[in-house]
Amino acid sequence: MLPEKISLEIVTPDRRVLTQEVEAVVLPGECGSFGVLPGHHPLLAALRPGRVKVRRGGKEDILSVGAGFVEVLPGRVNVLVTACERAGEIDLERARAARDRAGKRLRERGGGIDRERAERALERARARIRAAEREASE
Repeated sequence: MLPEKISLEIVTPDRRVLTQEVEAVVLPGECGSFGVLPGHHPLLAALRPGRVKVRRGGKEDILSVGAGFVEVLPGRVNVLVTACERAGEIDLERARAARDRAGKRLRERGGGIDRERAERALERARARIRAAEREASE
C-alpha cells in the first residue's frame, strides 16, 4: 500500500523555507515541470527558476523558486534552491521592475552586458510574477 503523504523540505542557502507533509508537489524541472506523488521512484533532477505547487489538505500553495536541485527519495522530497518565496510574500511591483531591467539589458547591444546573467534575472523575475499573479487571482 502506498503512503498518502510525502515529507517535503525546501531549503535555500539562507533558510529552511518549508518542512511539511504534503499530498503532492509540482516542480519546475530543467526539461519541464513534473509532479511528485507518494510512492514516486527515487530521482535527482535540476530545477530552473519557476513555480512550485504544493498540495496539502486539499489546498494548493504556490512558491517561486530560483534554480537548484530536487532529490526524491521514498517518502521524502528535498528541494535545494538559490531562492524561494511564498507567492504572498512577493512584491509584484518590484518583480515587474526587475523583469523590465533585465529585458532592457538584453535589448541593449553593448559589449559590457553579461547576457547569461541577464537571462537568468529575467527568468527569475518572470517566475516571481507568475507566482504572485496566480496568488492574487485566487
